[in-house]
Amino acid sequence: MAKIRICDVNDFFSLTGGGVRRYHLEKLRYMARRDDVEYHLLLPSDHAGIEIHGNARIHHVPAMSLFGSGYRVMANPWQLRRVLRQIRPDVVEVGSPYNTPDWVRFALRDVRSDKGLAPQIVGYWHANFPVTDVGRSLARLGRRIGQWGEKAAWWWARRTYGAFAATMAATHGLCEHLQAHGLTQVEHAPLGVDTQMFHPKNRDVALRASWGAGPDDIVLCYPNRLSTEKNYRPLLDAYRLLRETTDEKPILVVAGHGPGAVEVQALAARYPEVKYLGYLENPRDVARLLASVDVVAVLCPYETFGLSAVEAMASGAALLGSAQMSIGELLRTCRGGLALEVTTAETVAAAWLELRKPGRAALLGARGHAECVQRYSWRATFTHIVGVYERVLAGALLANGRAQPATAISRLLGAEPQAVLDSLATRDRASRIG
Repeated sequence: MAKIRICDVNDFFSLTGGGVRRYHLEKLRYMARRDDVEYHLLLPSDHAGIEIHGNARIHHVPAMSLFGSGYRVMANPWQLRRVLRQIRPDVVEVGSPYNTPDWVRFALRDVRSDKGLAPQIVGYWHANFPVTDVGRSLARLGRRIGQWGEKAAWWWARRTYGAFAATMAATHGLCEHLQAHGLTQVEHAPLGVDTQMFHPKNRDVALRASWGAGPDDIVLCYPNRLSTEKNYRPLLDAYRLLRETTDEKPILVVAGHGPGAVEVQALAARYPEVKYLGYLENPRDVARLLASVDVVAVLCPYETFGLSAVEAMASGAALLGSAQMSIGELLRTCRGGLALEVTTAETVAAAWLELRKPGRAALLGARGHAECVQRYSWRATFTHIVGVYERVLAGALLANGRAQPATAISRLLGAEPQAVLDSLATRDRASRIG
């Protein structure tokens, strides 16, 4: 069977990051076990080097530190060109939107894969950057400046992602959002969760006791990056509101890294029921945390999938989330929590009190867990994504006049044409059902 040589390039990867980091590490683990794939992950790093993991390789590409944020940018296109010319990939997936698409195109100029094709570039829409990174940031200088900036960013998205063979997005709503802004080759590719690791069986009574929580206490957790785009402030404001206007003393556990850490630490110094754990690097520690709390807050209205939300549901926690974008779609699909149309201190505090009612959080958490186990898994995620790569490569073979429709993918996979067509039909039915 002919191997497909796949390469991932993403400046959004950070050692202290959340969903993007988890996506690439889970993908690495999955691809390393597949005999029909040769997988290469290019990471922005402080050094050059290669790590080998089965059929997968990590290429550390020297990159510029981004102002101590934990992120790095592969700012030198010649370094990227050297690495990609050595790999000669069939498919390159681009996960970050700024310089990366042009750098990758430059790096792949005149490169041909072992199949004699120009490498096909696909994108994964990890961040809704025209809205979050550009529009909202510039809106602080004025509403019209923000609107102009977002419009310019969508032009950039059409110029870069719009030129890719395909762009994958994690939710149906996000796919429609991208299509509405002129990106046409959009593929729905939901992310997943390790349902064995993230499971209610990991609930730790001793850990809860260390927070001062008994069996009847409802513990709320915020397990995300403490940055403005994650919209953590309404949660902290809601906590202050509850303490100042009621006799409630809810337990709030915060696990994350970012500019808001100082604010959380100040709140914890004032109220002993607020526990700040910092950034949890080990996924098993995260799994134990999520199984040991009762409610998880995911208030960002711009999430492209909300991986921490899916992990929380798989762990049996109820969600307190935004009704917008992917979190809203997730809550409507899995019915595992409360969705807020507007996230203010008042609305979050009212929802918090609702979830503290006896049995309310447990019921929603159990429902979300059952739906999550049925719908999401990393294996299904990456099997589907490899299928997208196969279809893109088959399209390239057809466009180059090097195969007939019935044999394009079979040439890639070394399988009989009818068997491939049957497999594609099965995948198409499964995709429509999903």
